[in-house]
Amino acid sequence: MMLIIVFSILFFVPITISIKILKDGTNDKVILKIKTLFGLFNYKIEIPFVDLDMKKNGIPFLKLNTEVKKNEDELIEENKTMVTFEEIKKIVKKAKYFLKYYTSPIKYVLEKMKISDFLWTTEFGIENAAVTGLLSGILWAAKSQLITIMRNNITCSKVTLKVIPKFNKESFKTTIHCIINTKIGYIIIATIKFGYTFIRKRW
Repeated sequence: MMLIIVFSILFFVPITISIKILKDGTNDKVILKIKTLFGLFNYKIEIPFVDLDMKKNGIPFLKLNTEVKKNEDELIEENKTMVTFEEIKKIVKKAKYFLKYYTSPIKYVLEKMKISDFLWTTEFGIENAAVTGLLSGILWAAKSQLITIMRNNITCSKVTLKVIPKFNKESFKTTIHCIINTKIGYIIIATIKFGYTFIRKRW
């Protein structure tokens, strides 16, 4: 009985998830922070930025982009991944397949989460100033479109978008930071829904 009471209380406990993605070529990582139990539980993990690699049979998997250094100046080994247009099409195809079979749990997750703050900053540039200006406009349009789609599916109170062009200079830095608020119970239900859908599809 006591276990049921404790579980029922935990079910409605709020949880805050902070996700920060940093990509600048030197400090590429994902920072994940989880806070719940009214601040009594805090967890932080930093994950090296992952590249999407492709096996020979076309099945994508995640591979860490790692570097092994003998000292501060000498690089011994570096793993890089080049993604071709054909591989991008395969990724899109598999994403459509995932959305087709997991529509119900994905919809549930989107309905139960709230984003209190979303920041997306991109700084880029190439040596051709005219092309940089053109790409800046395209990037603004793409970001605005993605945010519109996000707001149509997720409750989001604050959105900040920045595009900083660097003319006559090669540069690319991007930072995405969002704070997600939900409840532990919703995460448990979403996990069950994903597991049930996976098992049913396998059978």
